[in-house]
Amino acid sequence: MKTFLLSVFFYMLIHSGSVLADFAKGFAAYNKGDYATALIELEKSAVQGDADAQTTLGQMYRDGQGVKQDDSKAVEWFQKAAAKGNANAQSNLGWMYANGRGVKQDEIKAVEWYQKAVEWYQKAATQGDADAQVYLGWMYANGRGVKQDYLKAVEWYQKAAAQGDVNAQTILGQMYGIGEGVKQDDVKAFEWYQKAAEQGDVYAQTALGRMYATGQGVKQDYVKALEWYQKAAVQGDVYAQNNLGQMYRDGHVIKQDYVKAFEWYQKAAAQGDAFAQNILGQMYAAGQGVKQDDVKAFEWYQKAAAQGHAFAQYMLGEMYATGQGVKQDDVKAVEWFQKAAAKGSNLAQRYLEIVQKKLNCTKNAKTTLFDVKLKCATRDDLMTAIKAGGAGVKREDKNTWGDEYHSSVVLKGSSELTVLYTVDGLFAQATYTFPSRMDSQKIAQVRDFVSGKYGSPDASSGQVSLGDASFTWYLEDGITLKVSRGWPDTTTFLSFTYPEHYSAMLDEQERQKKEREAKQYQKQNNAF
Repeated sequence: MKTFLLSVFFYMLIHSGSVLADFAKGFAAYNKGDYATALIELEKSAVQGDADAQTTLGQMYRDGQGVKQDDSKAVEWFQKAAAKGNANAQSNLGWMYANGRGVKQDEIKAVEWYQKAVEWYQKAATQGDADAQVYLGWMYANGRGVKQDYLKAVEWYQKAAAQGDVNAQTILGQMYGIGEGVKQDDVKAFEWYQKAAEQGDVYAQTALGRMYATGQGVKQDYVKALEWYQKAAVQGDVYAQNNLGQMYRDGHVIKQDYVKAFEWYQKAAAQGDAFAQNILGQMYAAGQGVKQDDVKAFEWYQKAAAQGHAFAQYMLGEMYATGQGVKQDDVKAVEWFQKAAAKGSNLAQRYLEIVQKKLNCTKNAKTTLFDVKLKCATRDDLMTAIKAGGAGVKREDKNTWGDEYHSSVVLKGSSELTVLYTVDGLFAQATYTFPSRMDSQKIAQVRDFVSGKYGSPDASSGQVSLGDASFTWYLEDGITLKVSRGWPDTTTFLSFTYPEHYSAMLDEQERQKKEREAKQYQKQNNAF
């Protein structure tokens, strides 16, 4: 029966000769996790009718420990032991019937077996048997074979705990902590957890770490919290491992150490913990405690996302959208953004709309720059493509409206490429600069160069030989292409503009300008 009781209760009551020896060897191997040896030794005792061995085999088949998981075989062994009056087997049979495991679900039969178990546990518990007292407490707490009664559960747990039973002590810590069957009392919860923790109970050790860290039921003490988390962590407790990782990563109490933080998170992640897997993704992405590796970051985010971790799902969406650590794929980006948005991630919802708009956009977008469709391009798309195309970075800063690149290598005669974006990181305008001094024909050269690809301009103004001049192409997908110059400086500009986004960018710039002016006015107004 899967409960928070951290061990099962067995008694070697009346065994003789080799049966006793086989059971002892088998049970010792079982407790060490050596299920292969346990199976061999316990089967020897079980076939000779040993009820405890039969019960243990039932548990092994039920949980798939050293054997292929098989509920039907588990029930068979539980039935053999239950027929001999083994209370643990009877209780397990009750659970199997209640949950329809290996047998057809049958609440009536479940109650019958629980009641038989209660009868045996009651006898043993009354005689002072601590294991029976704990199990009887569990049955009262969960209403198995008896009417649910938290007060009686506490009564039996206390009898067992007074005898030093670690399971009972831990459970009493839980019950005082949440006020179940007793008045909620953090101090008493701490006291019981401490008794169990000092006996090595991993759950109690973790609970003590948490209570010291939060000052719950005891004076806050991060050093003590660290000590108890470490005790639990070395026993494999995921919660403690994660908390140690966080303490080393954040520099709480101990000196910040990304390497140690990574080690503890890695232990928790290896046990399948989604929280730790997500943190490993972050640490690989940032190069914290480990060499920066986007591919590894993607792998860990993927593990966490598969378990429903919302932030990891968002990060997968972002990585697919930008081609970071994985081949760029907007369709998969949408898939992961949708999963994260469904869990309430506003950031995922925002980017979902952007990528969906981009996907819809690509159906009629044609004009490209570095093989990226401008009408649908995001800042990340162009930043990656421009650099891959050979342009050198002059300035890239997502806190500004645009980025600048050295373009002479990629477009002959030009010196600089400036790309502007909306506040949401969507393409607004890209402009090449062709430097010129007193060369009125420069604009004609650029115009002819552009006409070779896009045909004759749709509109023009001014004269090539003198003054301001421009040539404009209205492309099929809505992009406006323009070659222009001022006067007397004959420097010529070649720009690609998506009017809708460019207008949105200007509107937002104006809004922010007015906001700054209003704050400045208020600041001055408050000064006198």
